[in-house]
Amino acid sequence: MKKHLFVYFLALSAFSIQADGVNLTCTPYQSCVNCPEYQTLFPIKQFSADYSSVEVEADQSEITENDEYLLSGNVQLKSGDYLLSADEVEFSSSNQSTIARGNIEYQDTEYLITGDNFSGIKENGQTKAKINDTRYQEIKNNANGIAESISKEGDIVVFNKATYSYCPINQNDWHVYANKIRANFDTNRGVADNATLIFKGFPMFYVPIFSWVLEGRGSGFLAPDFDTYGEHIGNTRESKVRIPYYFNIAPDRDLVLAYTQLSSRGSVIEAKYRQLIDRKETKDEIIDRTFEIESQYLFNDNIRKINRWLVDASTELDISNNIHLSARYNKVSDKNYFKEILHRNTDAERLNSHLKISYKYPKMNLKAEFLTEDEQIVNDGSSNYTRAIQASVSKRFNVEGAIPYGVSIITTKFKHDDANKDSGIRIHGTIGASKNLSSKFPIIDSSVNATSTLYSLNNKDNITRTTFGGALDFTFPFISQREFFNTQTTRKITPKITYNYRGKVVQGNIPIFDTTDKYDETITFAGLTSGERYTGLDRISNANDVTLSLVTSYSDLNSNKELFNFRIAQSYYADDEVVSNDTDTDFEKRRSYSDVAAGIDLAVNKFAYNSSLQFDPEITKVTNRTNTISYKLNPKKFVSLTHSKDDSTSTVKLYGAYPINDSIHLFGAIDQNTTTGKTNKATAGVTYDSCCWAMRGAYFREGLSNHGIGFEIILKGIGSSSTNLGKRLKNNIPYYEANLDE
Repeated sequence: MKKHLFVYFLALSAFSIQADGVNLTCTPYQSCVNCPEYQTLFPIKQFSADYSSVEVEADQSEITENDEYLLSGNVQLKSGDYLLSADEVEFSSSNQSTIARGNIEYQDTEYLITGDNFSGIKENGQTKAKINDTRYQEIKNNANGIAESISKEGDIVVFNKATYSYCPINQNDWHVYANKIRANFDTNRGVADNATLIFKGFPMFYVPIFSWVLEGRGSGFLAPDFDTYGEHIGNTRESKVRIPYYFNIAPDRDLVLAYTQLSSRGSVIEAKYRQLIDRKETKDEIIDRTFEIESQYLFNDNIRKINRWLVDASTELDISNNIHLSARYNKVSDKNYFKEILHRNTDAERLNSHLKISYKYPKMNLKAEFLTEDEQIVNDGSSNYTRAIQASVSKRFNVEGAIPYGVSIITTKFKHDDANKDSGIRIHGTIGASKNLSSKFPIIDSSVNATSTLYSLNNKDNITRTTFGGALDFTFPFISQREFFNTQTTRKITPKITYNYRGKVVQGNIPIFDTTDKYDETITFAGLTSGERYTGLDRISNANDVTLSLVTSYSDLNSNKELFNFRIAQSYYADDEVVSNDTDTDFEKRRSYSDVAAGIDLAVNKFAYNSSLQFDPEITKVTNRTNTISYKLNPKKFVSLTHSKDDSTSTVKLYGAYPINDSIHLFGAIDQNTTTGKTNKATAGVTYDSCCWAMRGAYFREGLSNHGIGFEIILKGIGSSSTNLGKRLKNNIPYYEANLDE
């Protein structure tokens, strides 16, 4: 009995309401690619501008002693709020009643209705009407159907023995049949009694009563998710069903509750609350400040016999014009939660929680920040250092003067889960100045800086490090107008010579908290021209270098959009040693020159090509390269291919979607290590998307054992496509629009 009730509840959830705030239907003000041209029951006409009287047209008319009119032959009545045409009309001016027969066409502000006979009366400025044997169409959202009779009084419409559908009037792939349907435009709700869903002519299921939103967003069931997954323990194929319910709390807040049944693990209860706190609109973008919290709870895992949970809460809040708060709390019950329960984010290594308060005072050129963070290791990750607390402040002085300079200080307390690891406080201060020596050709910029860093360590003696440095940039811009692929563009050729100097300081005794070497994997153009080899502050590289770079770009003369960019750079070192980022090692040997870093970006119409490479002149070989070529016509017709190769590994990533016709499109993605033949991640599926319903099936694979199948079906207008399956597709296939209602 329990299984039968569960299946019935799944059917009920699919027969749900529109609850995602998106108008899913095709109206006169929208265009749907796979919809027939918008049609109405009869042409929409303008109402009369005079609300106090009724305009009358007819081939023949008779007037009785009681001021009653008998009109016949092409009769048309027009008022300020309705239109009526029929073969014959009896109209009483004394009580404002109307009776019409034959070829009825009735139009008001909400509906178009045709029928055999009509009766209506106007009381207190409100029209009461009843029409028998009708077809109807709601003007604003295209809902339509047939009814034995329709009664309308103000904002309330009652349909007896009626059908209801959001499909076009000549394409009813599905409809609801009910004994009675009530549409209340005042409360924006529709209610059907004893309703049956009929899909492609076949009755699917019956419900005694259900409710939906007539327009916009409202509370109700969202479309369920059906999925399969591989169970890590036992290596079995299992199934997952998720049933979400949406609460439209207010225009700026909502809540989704969901019940998920994992066949091998048990029941998961989910909740996600969202609230819009503030919205700022600028010329270029809209910035929303929100609060979100998501939670999941599995009572007594059937396999592990423990309770398991997830909590992810975050907010971005402008406390004032100068102060911004960023906070996130992200935790799970155990490190295997994503692999065994959620079946996504399986490649994540750690979850980060933080609290950050930022202060900016542009008039004083002052910035300050407070940060504390924590992390949890998940999946196969390993522990890193976290900032127990970090505070920083920076200020620019003499901004409009001859020599602008700035001062900053940042202090960080580092901690580690492993007590044997170094920990302690790092205090780093910087003072620097910059000046433009020449704004004419060539452009010459200069800068100098001094830094001092104190390490107060828990298990070692304190360490102090001081460095001095400076830089000179010589830029030679050549700007002209050229035609590029039949487009008028601005061409800019910019050779640049940069000299960097920084003193050589012993640093091998300093622990590594947050520093990485940019040159460990791939040397990029940006990294080579930045003037600093390391990220973080635990290592500051020495320099006595000259970097030569060249950038050539073409930008659209009208939109300033960059169509082509070529860049190349190489550094030459006067010092054959560089500060090492290996612990207990001060310096390491290097050549007198770096590898060459280059890149090309090309965008022509819908085609784009991007390439970056690292070339080693000593062995005359490209050691790292990444090439991407893509064609993007729209989010359901595109292809993108990326090939990356270094000395040991070659990887291919292919993403795409292709429409077979207006209703069917295929989509897929693959991420494969071509050196070993191992598929890191794969996605494939098909979508059928008609004007008023859609369905999609997808296959997912991550690694060797984690794979599954997902399926969803949407009846547009009474369902929502805000599903986990759609979110997963958007994560796996960049640029793909995964919503079935789009």
